[in-house]
Amino acid sequence: MSSIRVEDGYLALFNIFHTDGAQGQDRLIDTWRSLPPAHTQPGLVAGNFHRGVDGRSVVNYAQWESQEAYDAFIVERGTQGRLNEALTFSRLDSIASEVVHTWDPAPQLSLAQPWFTVVLVIKVAPENQAEVLKNLTDNDSRLGDTPGHVSHAVHRGLSGEHVIEYGQWTDEANFRAFLSKQSQPSPLDDLVTFEIYLSRLEYIRGRS
Repeated sequence: MSSIRVEDGYLALFNIFHTDGAQGQDRLIDTWRSLPPAHTQPGLVAGNFHRGVDGRSVVNYAQWESQEAYDAFIVERGTQGRLNEALTFSRLDSIASEVVHTWDPAPQLSLAQPWFTVVLVIKVAPENQAEVLKNLTDNDSRLGDTPGHVSHAVHRGLSGEHVIEYGQWTDEANFRAFLSKQSQPSPLDDLVTFEIYLSRLEYIRGRS
C-alpha cells in the first residue's frame, strides 16, 4: 500500500500510456510485474499502475524521493530499453508534479481496496496555474456529501502547464452521477482544457 500526502514531499509522476487496445495494456502491466521490488531502485518509493476502463490507457502514478533519483533512473540502459520497447506499441505523456493538497483522509492506494480512480489532467497557461490550483483546493465542500466520493489529491505540474487531480470513488456509477450534476459553468472554462482518465489500480511496485 502507498499513500498520497503533501508532507512526504515526493516527486509525483503521472506517466500516461496510450495503447491501441487491451493487448497493449496487458503488455505494459506484464513488463512492470516482471521488475524487482521498488527498494532495488534507489529513490523509488512506489509505482502504482492503473488499467484504464477504456481499454486503451495505463496510468502509472510513480512516487520518487527526488528529481535527482528519477533522473538517474531514466538514463539507465535497462530503463531506456524497456521504454523504447513500450513506445513501439504505445504513446506516453509524462507529467512531473508535486502534491499541494489532499482530502482528509488522504488517498490510500491499496490492492486490497482498488477504488475506481479518476485522473483529471488540466492543461493551463503558466500564468493561470495558481488560479486553477486555488479553485480546486478551495472546493472540497462540493464533495463533502457526495455519494461515492472517497478521497482526492491535487497536484501542481512542475512545468507550470498542468494541474492534476487524483480522485478515488467507490464505483464508476457514483462518479458519473456526480459529473452529470455539474451543470453550472465554471469561471475556469475559458482558461483550461482537460482530459479525464478512468481506471482501477491493478499493480503496485512497492518497497516490500
